[in-house]
Amino acid sequence: MIEILRSGSWIYHPRSILILRMWAVIALPLLAVVFWSYTQDGLTNGGGKVIGEDFVDFWVGAKFALDGHGATAYDLEALRTAIVDVARAPIEPYLYSYPPSMMLLTLPLALFPFTIALAVWTISGIMVLYALLRQLMNQQNAMITLLAAPATFVNAIFGQTGALSAAFLGGGLLLLNTHPITAGLVLGLLSYKPHLGILLPVALVCGGHWRAFMGATFSVGALAGASAAIVGLEAWQAFPARVFDMQTIISLQGQGLWHRIPTTFISARLLGFQPMTAWLFHAPVALLAFITVGVVWRRRSNMASVKATVLVLATLLVTPYAWDYDMVVLVVVVAWRFKEGSWRPWEASALTLAMLLPFILAPAAKGLGLPIGPAVLLFALWTVAQNKEPMSTHRLCAL
Repeated sequence: MIEILRSGSWIYHPRSILILRMWAVIALPLLAVVFWSYTQDGLTNGGGKVIGEDFVDFWVGAKFALDGHGATAYDLEALRTAIVDVARAPIEPYLYSYPPSMMLLTLPLALFPFTIALAVWTISGIMVLYALLRQLMNQQNAMITLLAAPATFVNAIFGQTGALSAAFLGGGLLLLNTHPITAGLVLGLLSYKPHLGILLPVALVCGGHWRAFMGATFSVGALAGASAAIVGLEAWQAFPARVFDMQTIISLQGQGLWHRIPTTFISARLLGFQPMTAWLFHAPVALLAFITVGVVWRRRSNMASVKATVLVLATLLVTPYAWDYDMVVLVVVVAWRFKEGSWRPWEASALTLAMLLPFILAPAAKGLGLPIGPAVLLFALWTVAQNKEPMSTHRLCAL
C-alpha cells in the first residue's frame, strides 16, 4: 500500500478512473439540483442565501457601477437593500469586499437580469477553464477533468471568482515562456484579488522574467486607473473600510466560515488560538513558502509546470485568507504536471490529495476537528519542490 501511494500508480488504476468518470457524469445534474434548492423563498434557500451565493455581490456592485454610483457598493445598507430587491426574500448580511477593479471586470454582467447574468458567469467560467485545459490535454480528458475537479464544483455553487482567478494566474503562467509580455498583462489582471498575486513578483524576478514583470506592472496600473476613471475615485476611497470589515469578520467572528479556508492562520484560529498566536503559527509557514518559490524559480533545470505548481501551492500558504474556491487554479497547474510527467516520490498522491481539499476540508474540520489544509498543502509543496530534474515519465492515461 505504501509503495502504491509513494509511486502514485493508484491514480491510473481502472477503479480510480471509473470513480473520476462517475463523478464527472453526475456533477452537472447535482449542480442543477443545488441551484434549484435556492428557490425555496424567492431566489433564496429559505435561510437567507441567494442563488449563486456570492455572485449577487458582484452583480449588484456592477449595477451600481453601471449607474454611476460605484462607491454605493461599499455602503452596507444600500448593498443589502439592493440584494433584497433581487432575492425577494429576507437575506443574511452581504459585504462587497473587492476593489473597484472587480466592478470594472464584471461591468458587462450588469447589462443582464440577475438570473441570466448568473448563468453567463457560471457558463463562461466553465468555458474559460475548458479552454485552458485544452492546451494541456485532449477534448475528452479536459471535459472530465473540469467536471470532476472539486474546486470547480464548489466555485460554481458559490458563484465565486475561482475560474476568473484561474484564467489570469493559470493562463498567464501558461503563456510565460512563449509570450512573456502578454503573460505579464494577463497576470497583472489578478490584482483584482491581490492576495492571490502576492508571490508573483518573487517568482518573476527570481525566474528572470523581466518582460513579464514589466507587463504585469503596467497591467496592474492600467486596471486600477481605468477602474478609478470609470467606476469612480470615490469607490477606491470607500474600499479600504470594507476590506478591514471583511478581515475582522473572518479572523474574529468567522467560525461559520473557517472550515472552508485552508490557510495556517485560520486553521490555528479553528483550533482555538487567539489571533496573535495564530499569526505566530502562520508566519514561519508563509516564510517557508516564500523561500521555496524563490529557490525553485531560480533553478534553470525545473520544468515550467513544476514552477507553476510550486507558485500556486505556496500562494495558498502565504496568504491568510484563501478559500476552497481559490483552488480552481490548482486544476490547471496539476493538469500541466500530468502532461509534463516526471514524478518524484509521493508527488502524484500529494497533488491529488490537494485537489480533493475543497471536498474534504469541511468534513475534516467540522466532523473531526482537524483543519488539514496547511498539512496537505505543505506536503504537496514539499514533493513538487524536490522535482529538480526528470526522474521518470508518466503521461496522463486515457480516461
